[in-house]
Amino acid sequence: MKNVLVDIFKDFGSFSKYAPGVETNMDLNDLLSSGVTARKRVETIITAEVFDTIVSSTDETLTEPLRSAVANMTMASQLIFDSINRRKNHVDVYKYEVEGMKRAYMDNYYNAMDSIIQRLMSTEITSENTDSPAALWRKSRYYKIIDSCKIKTTEAFDSIYPIDLSYFFFFRILPLQKETLDERLSAYYDRLTDDNRERVEPILTLALLKKTVAKSLRRFDILEFPPTIRNLFDDSHASRTGKDEHDAALALADRLDLEAEELISNADTLLATDASVDFCSNSAYNNPDDNIIMLP
Repeated sequence: MKNVLVDIFKDFGSFSKYAPGVETNMDLNDLLSSGVTARKRVETIITAEVFDTIVSSTDETLTEPLRSAVANMTMASQLIFDSINRRKNHVDVYKYEVEGMKRAYMDNYYNAMDSIIQRLMSTEITSENTDSPAALWRKSRYYKIIDSCKIKTTEAFDSIYPIDLSYFFFFRILPLQKETLDERLSAYYDRLTDDNRERVEPILTLALLKKTVAKSLRRFDILEFPPTIRNLFDDSHASRTGKDEHDAALALADRLDLEAEELISNADTLLATDASVDFCSNSAYNNPDDNIIMLP
């Protein structure tokens, strides 16, 4: 089986520059299985075509973060096996150390993925340039979902609900944003008119984002969130306990859902209000030609 890491790093010395804390007595063959997992995780987001094109590219603004993403995800996947091997060799391994290292590797991975996606989004393409990473990225499934969503850019999302301007997190939750629209909120957007759009649309959009983040809290691991959201959980730091972490995520998701429902209720009230009709007063039946005028 061909080692997927060799095409990216050439040798173990290159690999160790991108992943801190790597054992010096290892080589790329020892990391083969974790490397396959790392490559699959990256390809899931940017597609295999974009991955291969970046690997063969000379653009260091893409190749450097790609190497960092693959190296750190490889070590995050390898960490548990290294811990078991150390334990077998009678070397003490502490849970807080393993969890701290995993969080550091995952932080590096997400930062690298942010850099890749930001670069792909900011690169301009021409009609002749159809084989570049940026051109292929615009054919990916994540990019195509944008057309079905109300919030189409990371900057717009971050200005309403802070996500540390994380391009990676924004694209990860695009399917959840579309799901939220399909389930509930698209009907509300269809009821917007030129008269009520300015008042109602911001309320609906905030509700949409809160429900989207609530869905992600129920489906993603806490380590996958931007720091602003992740820091809400004590268990996201050095030590993590699964039950407390899960309960805290569900509690926050429930709170966001409740806030979103209150916003939707406010939007309902505004959409149902028609200030041009006085429907609750007898004076609504008055006519200028009447001899008798009804009092309110």
